[in-house]
Amino acid sequence: MTDRAMKGWTVHGFLAAVASNEPVPGGGAVAALAGAAAAALVHMVTSLALRRAKDPSAQQTLTALLERAQALQKRFEELADADVSAYGEVAEVLALPRSTDEERAARSAKLQVALRRAAEVPLETARGATDTLHLAAEVTPLCPRVARSDLVTAIHLLRAACASALANVDANALSLDTSPFRAELARFHAEISNTASALQKEILVPHDEALGRWRASPGSPSLA
Repeated sequence: MTDRAMKGWTVHGFLAAVASNEPVPGGGAVAALAGAAAAALVHMVTSLALRRAKDPSAQQTLTALLERAQALQKRFEELADADVSAYGEVAEVLALPRSTDEERAARSAKLQVALRRAAEVPLETARGATDTLHLAAEVTPLCPRVARSDLVTAIHLLRAACASALANVDANALSLDTSPFRAELARFHAEISNTASALQKEILVPHDEALGRWRASPGSPSLA
């Protein structure tokens, strides 16, 4: 899996690789691809809004939003590859000999470097999820009625991608030596998690109200 970019895999091929007994692709790559799928949905919703827009100012705004969604999707795809590569480096270091004190010291030093990279990549994935949630917040007032559920799906995927990526940060940070980097990592972790949670709740309110209206009056169909 480590010698092929994610974009070269079919959905079936990727899922089969995840389901195998190989360590990669694992949770970090899956989190990044969930983010990519969410960004693609935001792109779709924005495209639908642009197709309906008649005001030149709105068209300009939507075009800029489309470009951001496309850039975020590409970023997530690159992070999926980076996650596979980063964990592959950890696995290589773990396989190094440790028969002598010198070998153990060298292995330990290299492992800290590899673990740092393995924590940084999913942290970037989580940060990308919050960036995409910010984008979804901007798209929300422009979202066509027929695309509400698509944007809601993207929002839930982004929250899951963020939480999943941060779990992978945790898994690698557990073995990091106490250092300013580790403390900084913990601070970023908390900030990103809190931001994503707040954004999800804020953005979902208008969509949940609109989509759940039928449940308030199950016998009365609504086309509003």
